[in-house]
Amino acid sequence: MAQSPLNTVQSLIDDVRTLLLDKTQPYRYTDPELIVALNTSLLDARRLRADLFVTRFGNEVPFYGQISGEQFCVEPQFRLAFVFGVAAQALLRDDEDVQDTRANDFLARFNDVLVGVKQGSVQGGTPNAKQKQGG
Repeated sequence: MAQSPLNTVQSLIDDVRTLLLDKTQPYRYTDPELIVALNTSLLDARRLRADLFVTRFGNEVPFYGQISGEQFCVEPQFRLAFVFGVAAQALLRDDEDVQDTRANDFLARFNDVLVGVKQGSVQGGTPNAKQKQGG
């Protein structure tokens, strides 16, 4: 039987590295940095959606100490939010100002997925022909 995507801490971090364009070693974002970003995202999610945690963990928030094959604690339909949340937290800690826009975009998507807001289209990339012609 196939496992659901993003079901482990490792698979979640692998997907985050894809968004961060950080797939080649030596990594720009270290494993400990991404674990801090994951744990921070869990705390933020608890603030936004306490119902996702209360019935399983009470007043506690799950905590991860390392990137491993350990099962990720969030229901499958909300796991994508954590990919965006971890990427946002990593970029917010980055010392380059050019990362601020991407961090804010990822943070907005994290919030949108958790609270059920319809996600808009992704901006950026290659301009279409109309934009290239100036009109």
